[in-house]
Amino acid sequence: MLTHTSGDPAWKKAFVERVNRELEHTHDRFPAMSLATVDIEGRPAVRTVSPRGFVGDGFLRINKDDRHGQWASDVFTFCTHAKSNKVRELAAGTGDVQLVCWLQNTGVQIRCGGHAHLLFHPDNPQYSTLSLDIRHRVWPRDAASSSLESSSSGAEIDAEFIREEAYLHHAPVIQAWYSWPPPGAVRVADPSLYPATIPNIADPDEKTRFEANARRNYVLVFVDVNYVDIVDLAAQTRTIYTRRSDTSWSVTDANP
Repeated sequence: MLTHTSGDPAWKKAFVERVNRELEHTHDRFPAMSLATVDIEGRPAVRTVSPRGFVGDGFLRINKDDRHGQWASDVFTFCTHAKSNKVRELAAGTGDVQLVCWLQNTGVQIRCGGHAHLLFHPDNPQYSTLSLDIRHRVWPRDAASSSLESSSSGAEIDAEFIREEAYLHHAPVIQAWYSWPPPGAVRVADPSLYPATIPNIADPDEKTRFEANARRNYVLVFVDVNYVDIVDLAAQTRTIYTRRSDTSWSVTDANP
């Protein structure tokens, strides 16, 4: 189940509440979401992505010293392959995205809009430091020590640590997928290019090569959320959350 803190904005509290209600039926960690972008020819493109959660939650601790998860945020994350179409589209465009999920058992639709920031592995030619300064989007959890409560500006964000932790918390079969040839490329009739898991590769040099490729191709995407639209059909409500320039949020009740 997901958790929220007293410092979370209203939209994240509503998001967590709706998702947790759905998880009572599915027992998953996080619902899959559809990501909408614009392709290089200006056409809409949509696909399903695997959310990793919010920075600060669970294994996405902000740095290696944050052993007890003392920080929380509303920065959303998902992962992808460095050579996927979505990465090309995000790198070539404005980086604006929308994510949507339909929670079937509870009749809730959640749309999140924001700006995506791509975090590549340092060995990837596309690597650059994270352009998003998320320190103002991080705050102490309720149970954090009093020394943290003065300001979130003291939070040291280790983006590469977060990216590596996200990679390590995938199942081995998912990690192996990142070592494969580019998504969408014509499949080659050579089973050796598609290991089921990397630890089971017998040749140590090949194992090292596939492991390096997997890590180099793994991209964690940070989404700086600025718009959320939650429709609850069972309650017949719709609430729209819009972030102001000062990082506070407006809340509007709308017709479903």
